[in-house]
Amino acid sequence: MAEIQKKGVLGSEKEALSFLKAKAKESNMWTLLSTTLLSEAKLLLSNGDNVTQAFESIVKASHLNVTKNITEGYGGLMLMQSSIFDRLGVGCQAWSYCELFLQCYAGQSPSEDVIQIQCKSAYMLARKGRWEEAISRMDEVDHEALRTLRYQQFWITNLGILKLQRHLHRDELDAGDHVLAQLQAAPTGVPELQYNISIAEIQLHMRRGDYTHALGLLEQLLTDLNQQEADIFQRLKAMILKARIYDEAGVPQKGFSVALRAASLAHKARLLPVLWEAVGAIGRVLISMKEFGATVRLIENVLPQALECEDCDLAAYLFSCLADGHMGMAGQANGGSLQRKEKLTKALEALDRAFEEFSRIEDIRGQCEMMAKKATIMHRNGDSVLANDCAAKYLDIKAAAKVQD
Repeated sequence: MAEIQKKGVLGSEKEALSFLKAKAKESNMWTLLSTTLLSEAKLLLSNGDNVTQAFESIVKASHLNVTKNITEGYGGLMLMQSSIFDRLGVGCQAWSYCELFLQCYAGQSPSEDVIQIQCKSAYMLARKGRWEEAISRMDEVDHEALRTLRYQQFWITNLGILKLQRHLHRDELDAGDHVLAQLQAAPTGVPELQYNISIAEIQLHMRRGDYTHALGLLEQLLTDLNQQEADIFQRLKAMILKARIYDEAGVPQKGFSVALRAASLAHKARLLPVLWEAVGAIGRVLISMKEFGATVRLIENVLPQALECEDCDLAAYLFSCLADGHMGMAGQANGGSLQRKEKLTKALEALDRAFEEFSRIEDIRGQCEMMAKKATIMHRNGDSVLANDCAAKYLDIKAAAKVQD
């Protein structure tokens, strides 16, 4: 496709797909037609176009697979169905398509489709904090299929990214450096994997507190993504990461415009998990402006739908923002008033939920931050016993992390 566009034969990818569809229908090449319809759906999603049109192409491909008995087409179809529901924030539906394929169609599908869906399934398990199951899912890959160099490189790179993400959550930065160096040295012909490696490198620098370097790498990544006209999902995630860098660096208001733009584009493209994260980034800006009530209303409105994404990191981020909003409102209330006690109670509940989500993905830094905030609230309430318990738990988490490292 890229070669055709370079030569200017068909002008654009949309025209190329239309040409392939027409020729496939003329020649009764039903497998090619099914593949072209799925490519059309993927292009629509990548460009942020109408989701209903993407669904239409997927349904047409599904109908074709059934009526023409195209058994080898189920892998690409179910991978696309899983992807579209994942982008719509329906995590359970996305997961069910992966499981359905692996249970019912893996034996009669090409090895490439099986490996791709196993890797996607492992990523979804990791997002839920089920790291051991994710690694086990990666190990279930047929080793006969890995004799093909391309499949082996794809599998190894995905496994390395999973391990790198776990090292980052556990604050094992030296181990993360080692895995990152291996990933960068290995050849990856898949743009999505290269993007994930670049994001992991930026997050590694953020964990070290080197925000200047992280921001420089992110700016270069955004430039490359825009030049390549990459998937809108990748571009919006990078934009939100920029806002989060500004927040962690102590200047959250500098990320307001980029977070607002990302939220607007995500809403237009129906990328709901990205939209909820952008709302969280906007909430951080509002907190810095002491607009605590607006933050609480904003987060509470999106939180139920965000939980459907089954992404522990996203849920923890939003619960943490919600806790800060309630704490701010408690600070604005009169001392000893019922409203203050109510807001402090809600802040503690949100901190507990955030701590639970961080614990699932083994995020040491997030757990410690929630425990430190909880200890501060307990101390302000004059409950020194519970404050000391929270402080002791904070130290236990730190000590356990050092032992693991």
